[in-house]
Amino acid sequence: MNKTYTEISDWIIERIAHHAQLPSSEITANTEIASLRIDSLLMVNITSELEEWLGMELSPSIFWEMGTIAATTEWILENQEA
Repeated sequence: MNKTYTEISDWIIERIAHHAQLPSSEITANTEIASLRIDSLLMVNITSELEEWLGMELSPSIFWEMGTIAATTEWILENQEA
């Protein structure tokens, strides 16, 4: 079953906050990923968790390529299998 925009963006925010040890209230869908100062290995781990949760393959650098959680979420929505 495909996820909604809110489900995906909330999940990403929660996982980034958890791994970066930041309050989730400090992260929004429009936050620039680079501004969070999260190292690439951590983002690859989050991407792996996201792949498992979504059941779809993602580029390990998707967050860097898209730039924001919102853009990443939009890409996922457009590329989910119906």
